[in-house]
Parts: sequence; structure tokens; C-alpha cells
Amino acid sequence: MISTILHYLPYVLLFAAATAFLYGWGLWRASRQQQDLANLLASKGVAKVKKTLKKNGPMTSRELEAAVKDLTAKQPFCRERIGVTDPEKFLGSILPYMVKQRMIIEEKKERKIVYRIRSTR
Repeated sequence: MISTILHYLPYVLLFAAATAFLYGWGLWRASRQQQDLANLLASKGVAKVKKTLKKNGPMTSRELEAAVKDLTAKQPFCRERIGVTDPEKFLGSILPYMVKQRMIIEEKKERKIVYRIRSTR
């Protein structure tokens, strides 16, 4: 009887440890999900703005709003998704970041602020 219990004890402990690990990983992932989705949406927004500026040339933030209006982000194997509901506010957060990171250049033209892609010379 004791030998049978000692035979199966490592398997039971291993199963308990694996279950605890998976539960902890799920809690950690769930707590970080909103931030990860926001980061994913911001990176998709940056890529979309760069592509639009490359294609159309210098544009104002008002003109760029159409490019990011219906942008959404979703993680694999997850139901939750995040999307842009206020394009003006969204661009207000990513355009200064892009200027600071020297991806785009902010210029004044005819009393308007326009953004253009930074040339790679």
C-alpha cells in the first residue's frame, strides 16, 4: 500500500506544480492584457501613419485621422480586441512619439502643421 502511494506521489506533485504554473501564467497574462493590446494598437498606428505619409506625402493630423479611424488590434488566441474610437486623440498620442523618435518631421506650412516622413539620407 505504501509503496503504491510512493510510486504515484511524484506524478501527483508534478501535475499539481504544472497546474499551479499554468494558473499563475494565466493570471499574469490577464493582468497585462490591456497594456499589451494598447501597445499593439499604437505600433499598428505608427506603421499605418508611416505608410500613409510615404504614399501621400506631407499631411496634416486632420488628414491622417482617416487612415487610423477604423484601426483595431487583437492578440492571437484571445477574444478581446481594442480599436480606435477617437482618431484625433489617438493621433495626439502617437504623432509626438513619432516626432521624438525621429520617424517623421513636423513642419509649419501656410499656418498649418504638417507631418512628413523623414528622408533616409
